[in-house]
Amino acid sequence: MYLVNHDSNLISIIIATYNRASYILETLCSIQNQTYKKWECIIIDDGSTDNTEIIVRDFIKDKPRFRFETRPVTIEKGANACRNYGYEKSIGDFIKFFDSDDIMLPNHLEVLVSEIVKSDLDFAVADCQNFDENGLRERPYEIDRGSAVMTPKNFAYFITGWLTNDLLVKRNIADCLKFAENIRDQASEYQYNIKLLFLTTNGKLIDEILTHRRIHEDGFVVKAHKDKLWFDQMNAELKIVTLKYLEEIANKELLIWFLKGHIQLNFKIACLRIWPESVFLATRELIKYQGLIKGALYPATLVCAFSLAKGYNLIKYIRS
Repeated sequence: MYLVNHDSNLISIIIATYNRASYILETLCSIQNQTYKKWECIIIDDGSTDNTEIIVRDFIKDKPRFRFETRPVTIEKGANACRNYGYEKSIGDFIKFFDSDDIMLPNHLEVLVSEIVKSDLDFAVADCQNFDENGLRERPYEIDRGSAVMTPKNFAYFITGWLTNDLLVKRNIADCLKFAENIRDQASEYQYNIKLLFLTTNGKLIDEILTHRRIHEDGFVVKAHKDKLWFDQMNAELKIVTLKYLEEIANKELLIWFLKGHIQLNFKIACLRIWPESVFLATRELIKYQGLIKGALYPATLVCAFSLAKGYNLIKYIRS
């Protein structure tokens, strides 16, 4: 039995959504059915072109704890921008970001907030399990949650990890965090949680599945399996964006690791005769961290890869 004061500790649940008419009602019902009752749920629609807004407004019309807004035109498009906007609208003592096609198990909020209050933590992390039309599948992170060590480096290297849905964090910590905007909306929790672990490791991995994560044709997992080029482009972007996001807080070793990963993926993309992204930015970062020679060689090596699918030894030197 989890004991927590339902008269305090408001949880703000923030949901960014886009064209999720087929799934969002089930998500909202799972929130409505939580055993922990002191919450607000803020739904930010990213300009859906289906009937997501109609479905949501009809569901919440007699449920004052839910609020719905369409992303203002002054806010950048994208799930992360919507999450940041929703956070600005929230007032909770604890913050919970959740995806609009997944399912909260009934005790999700109760377990997380109780663990934070009981142990005086800054955050707590649940486990989750994938599911599709055939039933339950694998866990996204198959780690030993009892022995896993939470550090920025371990999260960056995927030695430990969790998804957006899994985290509950105190507001005073969330005030120091922000989702990276203007990027592909995949792995959106990556930079956020690495920075979280630079700010505090006073958290706990809870060995209990509290979310079912939906796998479907429009989702990240299926798209990643179908489109390998897109997956490589997304990961290349992820690494260079994370480098810039963490530049003022991370150590040089970790920043160079992100840079090397970005460079390797961009070389792979260029070998397919597709010009990669962020070449100027990566060149500038290479000069800063690895010197002028490697910085000058990098774009030349990409040209060689793009034209002739060659240059492996050069890229190996640049990454050394």
